[in-house]
Amino acid sequence: MELSKEEVTRLRRLDPAGVHAALIASGAMSVDDPLPKRVGDLRPSENSIDAVKFARKCEYHEAIAWLHETFRDDQTHERNVGIRQVERELFESEVVINKLVKRQMDALGCSEARITLMFKEADEAAQKGADVEIVPESDLSSASSDTSESPAKRKGKFGYLIGKRTENGEKTEKFFNTRDIQNCVGMLRQRNGEGMNVLMTPMDRHCFYVMLDDARNRRGDTESESPVQSWIKAGYKPCLALQTSWESRQIIFRIPKEPFRIIGKTGNDDSCFDRHGLHDYFQKINRECGDDRISGLRHGIRLAGYRNMKPKHERVVEGKAWSLEYPFVKIEHAESTFCSKTMRDALKMCREDVVGRADLDASRQEAARKHVAGLKNGEATQSQKLPPRYAPPLKPQTALGRAAAEFDRRDRERPEQNREHSKCR
Repeated sequence: MELSKEEVTRLRRLDPAGVHAALIASGAMSVDDPLPKRVGDLRPSENSIDAVKFARKCEYHEAIAWLHETFRDDQTHERNVGIRQVERELFESEVVINKLVKRQMDALGCSEARITLMFKEADEAAQKGADVEIVPESDLSSASSDTSESPAKRKGKFGYLIGKRTENGEKTEKFFNTRDIQNCVGMLRQRNGEGMNVLMTPMDRHCFYVMLDDARNRRGDTESESPVQSWIKAGYKPCLALQTSWESRQIIFRIPKEPFRIIGKTGNDDSCFDRHGLHDYFQKINRECGDDRISGLRHGIRLAGYRNMKPKHERVVEGKAWSLEYPFVKIEHAESTFCSKTMRDALKMCREDVVGRADLDASRQEAARKHVAGLKNGEATQSQKLPPRYAPPLKPQTALGRAAAEFDRRDRERPEQNREHSKCR
């Protein structure tokens, strides 16, 4: 297959988490398999072509053919801001920050993120519904800084959302890829120094991110040295863990989207997935082991390399030219991986008619999918259709429950056949 140079460039820039999820769906990888940073000359966690060559054990041309077929309609690159590279030579500190940014983006596996500059007094736990001033990135240098307006006037405001713009009378939003964020390092450092916090929100095109904020050790674990090790010890696989202040940490778990798809729904908008059940799980783990005030599944994550400027974290420093010190956001753990345990735990809180309900065995899952497909095609009466919200697992008042009950009844009516089947196993 001969592809244009532009098409190969597009494929190379695909969302790494999306490629990872597609490889899992194709059977080339297990959901528990991470994408390594480097294998020989390959860099799977940051290059989609290398990821396919690694997972499918194939050559270059077969890899791009598979990507072209699988992601034919993906236009992620068109949503990138496209910040030009800084012409001056970067300071040594900026080089270090950019290395941390790349490591964070590779671990999350997102090719695009929303960047928000947050006022130091703002409460990120309540960012959902907060007043965010939209400032195009080209105008940010002339926007009012954090110190030009009193905290009293800023009450209820969250900060600046950069990347939104108006084109032909319509509001659109552009997102930042790794290179865009790195090319903004000078401006972001300046704003951070003026007292603003730098947050990035990964765009969940192909996966969900479940964040544990102000993370604590798992319940009953008093031995682990840190919350990160406590969760890893319990069988969870975080893709990213950050030390966000002197004592606080954020732990992020990445899970594929497809298991949360509502059967019969096509497309990629929020209504096609049971985000409500996943959100309930997100709030549950934060109530138990994190920040119980947190809201909003799609949540901002602090950007490594920049300081946490919240007033409660300031420390008085003696003997230095400046009197106050704020903690840097540090990376404690980074691995391009999905967490199957988080996925399974979250699915238990989801409605029955999602693709990956973990409490249904494989045969009943497949039968249930066919049954719901029949409902969609009008093969059942309106009264038999699934309720739009939650249904207790396998209860006969739902379509899936009736399907499961019917399968169980048939099994009970064929005892001899079942016994023979048991002997074969």
